[in-house]
Amino acid sequence: MVVNNVVHVNECGLPLNAIEWLVKHHQSKLQERGQMIRDLRLEKGSCVVDAGCGPGLWTPLLAEAVGLEGSILGVDISTEALITAQKISSNNWYRHQVQYKRAMLEQLPVELGSTDLIFSANVSQYLPDPVATFAAMGPYLKQGGQLAIKDIDFGTMQFHAIDPMLQARVFQARERWEQERVANGYAYEDSWVGSKLAGYLREAGYKDVKESAYRIVRRAPLPRNFHFYLQGIAQWFVCEGAPYLSHNDVTHWLQCFTDPEHNVLENDDFMSEETEFVVSGIWDGGTKSRFHIDMQTETPPLEPLFLTNEAL
Repeated sequence: MVVNNVVHVNECGLPLNAIEWLVKHHQSKLQERGQMIRDLRLEKGSCVVDAGCGPGLWTPLLAEAVGLEGSILGVDISTEALITAQKISSNNWYRHQVQYKRAMLEQLPVELGSTDLIFSANVSQYLPDPVATFAAMGPYLKQGGQLAIKDIDFGTMQFHAIDPMLQARVFQARERWEQERVANGYAYEDSWVGSKLAGYLREAGYKDVKESAYRIVRRAPLPRNFHFYLQGIAQWFVCEGAPYLSHNDVTHWLQCFTDPEHNVLENDDFMSEETEFVVSGIWDGGTKSRFHIDMQTETPPLEPLFLTNEAL
Protein backbone atom coordinates (compact mmCIF):
# COMPACT_ATOMS: atom_id res chain seq x y z
CA MET A 1 0.00 0.00 0.00
CA VAL A 2 1.21 3.49 -0.81
CA VAL A 3 0.18 6.71 0.87
CA ASN A 4 -0.01 10.11 -0.79
CA ASN A 5 1.25 12.13 2.17
CA VAL A 6 4.72 10.88 2.99
CA VAL A 7 5.12 10.80 6.74
CA HIS A 8 8.85 10.27 6.93
CA VAL A 9 11.78 10.75 4.63
CA ASN A 10 15.14 9.18 5.33
CA GLU A 11 18.48 10.95 5.45
CA CYS A 12 18.94 10.79 1.68
CA GLY A 13 15.45 12.06 0.86
CA LEU A 14 14.02 8.67 -0.15
CA PRO A 15 10.48 8.07 1.10
CA LEU A 16 10.23 4.33 1.65
CA ASN A 17 6.72 4.36 0.21
CA ALA A 18 8.02 5.96 -3.01
CA ILE A 19 6.97 4.02 -6.07
CA GLU A 20 10.48 3.64 -7.50
CA TRP A 21 11.69 2.00 -4.31
CA LEU A 22 8.66 -0.29 -4.18
CA VAL A 23 9.19 -1.39 -7.78
CA LYS A 24 12.88 -2.17 -7.36
CA HIS A 25 12.26 -3.90 -4.04
CA HIS A 26 9.64 -6.12 -5.67
CA GLN A 27 11.83 -6.92 -8.67
CA SER A 28 14.70 -7.85 -6.38
CA LYS A 29 12.57 -10.58 -4.75
CA LEU A 30 10.52 -11.66 -7.75
CA GLN A 31 11.57 -15.31 -7.57
CA GLU A 32 10.45 -15.69 -3.94
CA ARG A 33 7.29 -13.69 -4.48
CA GLY A 34 6.28 -15.77 -7.45
CA GLN A 35 6.59 -18.84 -5.24
CA MET A 36 4.44 -17.18 -2.57
CA ILE A 37 1.57 -16.82 -5.03
CA ARG A 38 1.99 -20.32 -6.45
CA ASP A 39 1.86 -21.73 -2.93
CA LEU A 40 -1.61 -20.22 -2.44
CA ARG A 41 -2.84 -22.72 -5.08
CA LEU A 42 -5.48 -20.43 -6.55
CA GLU A 43 -8.02 -22.04 -8.83
CA LYS A 44 -8.32 -20.79 -12.39
CA GLY A 45 -11.21 -18.37 -12.73
CA SER A 46 -10.93 -17.11 -9.15
CA CYS A 47 -12.04 -13.60 -8.17
CA VAL A 48 -9.23 -11.85 -6.30
CA VAL A 49 -8.98 -8.53 -4.48
CA ASP A 50 -5.45 -7.16 -4.08
CA ALA A 51 -5.99 -5.03 -0.98
CA GLY A 52 -3.40 -2.27 -0.74
CA CYS A 53 -2.16 -3.00 -4.25
CA GLY A 54 0.12 0.03 -4.57
CA PRO A 55 1.44 0.35 -8.14
CA GLY A 56 0.15 -3.14 -9.05
CA LEU A 57 3.36 -5.06 -8.50
CA TRP A 58 1.63 -8.31 -7.61
CA THR A 59 -0.95 -8.07 -10.42
CA PRO A 60 0.93 -10.16 -13.04
CA LEU A 61 1.65 -12.88 -10.47
CA LEU A 62 -2.00 -13.02 -9.41
CA ALA A 63 -3.20 -12.85 -13.02
CA GLU A 64 -1.03 -15.81 -13.98
CA ALA A 65 -2.42 -17.79 -11.05
CA VAL A 66 -6.12 -17.18 -11.82
CA GLY A 67 -5.80 -17.34 -15.62
CA LEU A 68 -7.62 -15.33 -18.25
CA GLU A 69 -10.96 -16.46 -16.90
CA GLY A 70 -10.19 -14.99 -13.49
CA SER A 71 -10.50 -11.38 -12.31
CA ILE A 72 -8.45 -9.07 -10.12
CA LEU A 73 -9.49 -5.87 -8.39
CA GLY A 74 -6.64 -3.74 -7.08
CA VAL A 75 -7.57 -1.43 -4.20
CA ASP A 76 -5.46 1.29 -2.62
CA ILE A 77 -5.86 4.71 -0.99
CA SER A 78 -3.19 6.34 -3.17
CA THR A 79 -4.40 7.89 -6.41
CA GLU A 80 -0.83 8.14 -7.70
CA ALA A 81 -0.17 4.45 -7.10
CA LEU A 82 -3.42 3.41 -8.78
CA ILE A 83 -2.71 5.50 -11.87
CA THR A 84 0.75 3.94 -12.08
CA ALA A 85 -0.75 0.47 -11.71
CA GLN A 86 -3.26 1.12 -14.47
CA LYS A 87 -0.63 2.47 -16.85
CA ILE A 88 1.50 -0.61 -16.32
CA SER A 89 -1.38 -3.04 -16.78
CA SER A 90 -2.74 -1.27 -19.87
CA ASN A 91 0.25 -2.52 -21.87
CA ASN A 92 0.23 -6.09 -20.56
CA TRP A 93 -1.56 -9.32 -21.42
CA TYR A 94 -3.66 -9.29 -18.24
CA ARG A 95 -5.18 -5.83 -18.84
CA HIS A 96 -8.72 -7.09 -19.58
CA GLN A 97 -9.06 -8.96 -16.30
CA VAL A 98 -7.87 -6.17 -13.98
CA GLN A 99 -9.54 -3.10 -12.52
CA TYR A 100 -8.30 -0.60 -9.95
CA LYS A 101 -10.35 1.35 -7.44
CA ARG A 102 -9.61 3.74 -4.61
CA ALA A 103 -10.96 2.47 -1.32
CA MET A 104 -10.04 1.51 2.22
CA LEU A 105 -9.40 -2.06 3.26
CA GLU A 106 -12.34 -2.06 5.63
CA GLN A 107 -14.72 -0.85 2.92
CA LEU A 108 -13.87 -2.84 -0.19
CA PRO A 109 -15.79 -1.85 -3.35
CA VAL A 110 -17.18 -5.35 -3.96
CA GLU A 111 -20.34 -7.18 -2.99
CA LEU A 112 -20.34 -9.01 0.32
CA GLY A 113 -19.64 -12.70 -0.08
CA SER A 114 -18.33 -12.31 -3.64
CA THR A 115 -14.56 -12.87 -3.48
CA ASP A 116 -12.50 -16.05 -3.52
CA LEU A 117 -9.29 -14.48 -2.22
CA ILE A 118 -8.30 -11.22 -0.60
CA PHE A 119 -4.55 -10.82 -0.89
CA SER A 120 -2.67 -8.07 0.92
CA ALA A 121 1.10 -7.54 0.79
CA ASN A 122 3.21 -5.21 2.95
CA VAL A 123 0.16 -3.43 4.35
CA SER A 124 -0.42 -4.97 7.77
CA GLN A 125 2.64 -3.23 9.21
CA TYR A 126 0.75 0.07 8.89
CA LEU A 127 -2.51 -1.11 10.49
CA PRO A 128 -3.04 0.18 14.06
CA ASP A 129 -5.64 -2.55 14.67
CA PRO A 130 -4.91 -5.41 12.27
CA VAL A 131 -7.37 -7.77 13.96
CA ALA A 132 -10.27 -5.39 13.35
CA THR A 133 -9.20 -4.72 9.75
CA PHE A 134 -8.80 -8.42 8.93
CA ALA A 135 -12.19 -9.18 10.47
CA ALA A 136 -13.81 -6.36 8.50
CA MET A 137 -12.45 -7.83 5.27
CA GLY A 138 -13.86 -11.28 5.96
CA PRO A 139 -17.51 -10.63 4.99
CA TYR A 140 -16.42 -9.75 1.44
CA LEU A 141 -15.17 -13.32 1.02
CA LYS A 142 -17.30 -16.19 -0.17
CA GLN A 143 -18.08 -18.84 2.40
CA GLY A 144 -14.79 -20.69 2.65
CA GLY A 145 -12.93 -17.84 0.93
CA GLN A 146 -9.34 -17.10 1.85
CA LEU A 147 -7.52 -14.08 3.24
CA ALA A 148 -3.76 -14.14 2.59
CA ILE A 149 -1.50 -11.58 4.26
CA LYS A 150 2.15 -11.15 3.33
CA ASP A 151 4.52 -9.00 5.35
CA ILE A 152 7.99 -8.49 6.71
CA ASP A 153 9.55 -9.16 10.10
CA PHE A 154 12.78 -7.29 10.66
CA GLY A 155 13.49 -9.48 13.64
CA THR A 156 14.67 -11.96 11.01
CA MET A 157 16.96 -9.55 9.13
CA GLN A 158 20.71 -9.80 9.34
CA PHE A 159 23.55 -8.15 7.45
CA HIS A 160 26.77 -10.13 7.49
CA ALA A 161 30.09 -8.27 7.38
CA ILE A 162 28.65 -5.50 9.59
CA ASP A 163 29.56 -5.05 13.26
CA PRO A 164 26.91 -7.21 15.01
CA MET A 165 26.79 -4.89 18.03
CA LEU A 166 26.15 -1.85 15.84
CA GLN A 167 23.48 -3.79 13.99
CA ALA A 168 21.81 -4.81 17.25
CA ARG A 169 21.76 -1.22 18.51
CA VAL A 170 20.24 0.05 15.26
CA PHE A 171 17.51 -2.60 15.19
CA GLN A 172 16.66 -2.22 18.87
CA ALA A 173 16.50 1.56 18.53
CA ARG A 174 14.14 1.30 15.56
CA GLU A 175 11.88 -1.20 17.30
CA ARG A 176 11.70 1.01 20.38
CA TRP A 177 10.97 4.08 18.24
CA GLU A 178 8.15 2.30 16.42
CA GLN A 179 6.50 1.64 19.77
CA GLU A 180 6.51 5.38 20.51
CA ARG A 181 6.28 7.11 17.13
CA VAL A 182 2.47 7.55 17.19
CA ALA A 183 2.72 9.58 20.40
CA ASN A 184 5.24 11.78 18.59
CA GLY A 185 2.97 12.63 15.68
CA TYR A 186 3.93 9.88 13.23
CA ALA A 187 1.74 7.23 11.66
CA TYR A 188 1.58 3.75 13.16
CA GLU A 189 4.14 1.22 11.98
CA ASP A 190 5.19 -2.26 13.09
CA SER A 191 8.01 -3.66 11.00
CA TRP A 192 8.14 -6.76 13.20
CA VAL A 193 4.58 -7.77 12.27
CA GLY A 194 5.30 -10.84 10.13
CA SER A 195 5.60 -13.35 12.96
CA LYS A 196 2.44 -11.96 14.61
CA LEU A 197 0.13 -12.41 11.62
CA ALA A 198 -1.05 -15.94 12.38
CA GLY A 199 -2.28 -14.87 15.80
CA TYR A 200 -4.02 -11.81 14.33
CA LEU A 201 -5.91 -13.90 11.77
CA ARG A 202 -7.08 -16.39 14.38
CA GLU A 203 -8.24 -13.58 16.64
CA ALA A 204 -10.12 -12.04 13.70
CA GLY A 205 -12.13 -15.23 13.27
CA TYR A 206 -10.32 -17.08 10.47
CA LYS A 207 -10.02 -20.86 10.51
CA ASP A 208 -7.34 -23.24 9.25
CA VAL A 209 -4.71 -20.53 9.58
CA LYS A 210 -1.47 -21.46 7.82
CA GLU A 211 1.89 -19.72 8.04
CA SER A 212 4.58 -19.96 5.38
CA ALA A 213 8.04 -18.47 5.88
CA TYR A 214 10.25 -17.51 2.93
CA ARG A 215 13.92 -17.01 3.73
CA ILE A 216 15.53 -14.55 1.36
CA VAL A 217 19.31 -14.69 1.12
CA ARG A 218 21.51 -12.63 -1.18
CA ARG A 219 25.30 -12.82 -1.50
CA ALA A 220 27.84 -10.66 -3.28
CA PRO A 221 27.89 -9.60 -5.98
CA LEU A 222 24.46 -8.13 -5.35
CA PRO A 223 22.00 -7.47 -8.18
CA ARG A 224 21.56 -3.73 -8.61
CA ASN A 225 17.89 -3.77 -7.60
CA PHE A 226 18.70 -5.57 -4.37
CA HIS A 227 21.56 -3.16 -3.76
CA PHE A 228 19.09 -0.27 -4.12
CA TYR A 229 16.59 -2.00 -1.84
CA LEU A 230 19.13 -2.55 0.94
CA GLN A 231 20.39 1.02 0.79
CA GLY A 232 16.84 2.26 1.21
CA ILE A 233 16.20 -0.07 4.15
CA ALA A 234 19.45 0.92 5.84
CA GLN A 235 18.62 4.60 5.52
CA TRP A 236 15.09 3.99 6.78
CA PHE A 237 16.36 2.35 9.98
CA VAL A 238 17.85 5.69 11.06
CA CYS A 239 15.24 8.09 9.65
CA GLU A 240 13.07 10.47 11.71
CA GLY A 241 16.08 11.54 13.73
CA ALA A 242 16.82 8.05 15.14
CA PRO A 243 16.13 9.30 18.68
CA TYR A 244 17.53 6.22 20.43
CA LEU A 245 20.84 6.10 18.58
CA SER A 246 23.99 8.10 19.11
CA HIS A 247 25.20 10.38 16.35
CA ASN A 248 28.27 8.16 15.94
CA ASP A 249 26.12 5.06 15.47
CA VAL A 250 23.99 6.78 12.85
CA THR A 251 27.07 8.00 10.99
CA HIS A 252 28.80 4.64 11.13
CA TRP A 253 25.65 2.78 10.04
CA LEU A 254 25.05 5.00 7.01
CA GLN A 255 28.72 4.87 6.12
CA CYS A 256 28.47 1.08 5.90
CA PHE A 257 25.85 1.33 3.15
CA THR A 258 26.54 4.58 1.32
CA ASP A 259 30.18 5.61 1.66
CA PRO A 260 32.12 4.74 -1.52
CA GLU A 261 35.18 3.63 0.44
CA HIS A 262 33.40 1.69 3.19
CA ASN A 263 30.28 0.35 1.49
CA VAL A 264 29.82 -3.21 2.72
CA LEU A 265 27.39 -3.95 -0.13
CA GLU A 266 30.40 -4.01 -2.45
CA ASN A 267 32.41 -6.44 -0.31
CA ASP A 268 33.06 -9.91 -1.69
CA ASP A 269 31.96 -11.50 1.61
CA PHE A 270 28.71 -9.55 2.01
CA MET A 271 25.53 -11.51 2.66
CA SER A 272 22.05 -10.47 3.78
CA GLU A 273 19.18 -12.60 4.97
CA GLU A 274 15.60 -11.97 6.02
CA THR A 275 12.33 -13.87 6.22
CA GLU A 276 9.01 -12.78 4.77
CA PHE A 277 5.79 -14.37 5.97
CA VAL A 278 2.60 -15.29 4.15
CA VAL A 279 -0.26 -16.21 6.47
CA SER A 280 -3.63 -17.37 5.19
CA GLY A 281 -6.93 -18.23 6.79
CA ILE A 282 -10.39 -19.41 5.73
CA TRP A 283 -13.44 -17.26 6.34
CA ASP A 284 -16.57 -19.03 7.55
CA GLY A 285 -18.15 -16.21 9.52
CA GLY A 286 -20.74 -15.25 6.90
CA THR A 287 -21.26 -11.76 5.51
CA LYS A 288 -21.73 -10.00 8.84
CA SER A 289 -19.42 -9.54 11.78
CA ARG A 290 -19.11 -7.14 14.68
CA PHE A 291 -15.79 -5.85 13.34
CA HIS A 292 -17.29 -5.26 9.90
CA ILE A 293 -20.19 -3.25 11.30
CA ASP A 294 -17.92 -1.21 13.59
CA MET A 295 -15.38 -0.39 10.88
CA GLN A 296 -18.09 0.59 8.39
CA THR A 297 -19.58 2.94 10.98
CA GLU A 298 -16.37 4.51 12.23
CA THR A 299 -14.45 4.84 8.94
CA PRO A 300 -15.67 7.52 6.51
CA PRO A 301 -15.60 6.39 2.88
CA LEU A 302 -13.01 7.77 0.46
CA GLU A 303 -14.02 9.66 -2.63
CA PRO A 304 -14.22 6.95 -5.31
CA LEU A 305 -11.64 6.55 -8.02
CA PHE A 306 -12.33 3.93 -10.68
CA LEU A 307 -9.73 3.33 -13.37
CA THR A 308 -10.16 1.44 -16.60
CA ASN A 309 -7.91 1.14 -19.63
CA GLU A 310 -10.21 3.52 -21.52
CA ALA A 311 -9.62 6.20 -18.87
CA LEU A 312 -5.93 6.53 -19.77
